[in-house]
Amino acid sequence: MDSYPDLPITGICVISDPSKAPPNFTVIDKTFDKSEDADLWKDGLWGRRTMRYLCVERSVPDMSKDVLIDVAFINERDPIPPGFTVVENTHDTREKALKKKLLCGRWMLPNMTTDAITELIFLSRSCRKPPPGYTLVGETNNMNLCYKMGKIALPMATPTQPQAVSGIQGYVPQPYNMIPVGSALPYQPRATCAGANTSRRIERSNSNAAGAAQNGPLCGIPWQLNSRFQTVAELHNLGIPDIRYKTLMDIEREYEYDFRAERQAARVEPGLR
Repeated sequence: MDSYPDLPITGICVISDPSKAPPNFTVIDKTFDKSEDADLWKDGLWGRRTMRYLCVERSVPDMSKDVLIDVAFINERDPIPPGFTVVENTHDTREKALKKKLLCGRWMLPNMTTDAITELIFLSRSCRKPPPGYTLVGETNNMNLCYKMGKIALPMATPTQPQAVSGIQGYVPQPYNMIPVGSALPYQPRATCAGANTSRRIERSNSNAAGAAQNGPLCGIPWQLNSRFQTVAELHNLGIPDIRYKTLMDIEREYEYDFRAERQAARVEPGLR
């Protein structure tokens, strides 16, 4: 059905004519399980047929486009979930996109998440169980929408070679290398000057003035870890908590609150309060 199922979805829209999809968008015109028509609009018994089809765009992740991380169907009178945007109108005719439903999507910059939606499919109403790897979203026009998440990776930046500092012939600045010693501490200082001991304890350099010109700015300053903390095992015995890393998406999901009760209370008539 799709040529690039592993790329993240970077755009969604609804169209009324399958032949008028935007450039680089793929029309989802068939159900995944039975290859039936995936029209999103429920027509009546009489009158002109109205059609609605979902389109998706996939592209290599970069900072110019958000990626889709969540999608939902809600009733048109329900409040929009926090952080979501609504596809209200068709892309080609600017008409109402869905009948009695709203399609909502949640977007995020690719450098703020490691996961994104890579595929959207429709299942016939009789198929209640999504395929392996898919998550059921909701129902519209006797079809069930499902999505699949995938890992995304930004293009790796090409490392640049350090340049000589102007005015000091032959001098190239050296990076300060930091190596992890355990989950309780983020890093352990390491020697960077020429001829220094590479163990955790850095001894004072005895280099002369001629050799000092080749040292880093922190050379000669003794760094020493407290003797009680020399081993990783001792660090764990201190009872230092292991704080789990959370992405922005994890934090928003954990602390999400839709204020539904407050909105309902605001609608109560003054005489009933």
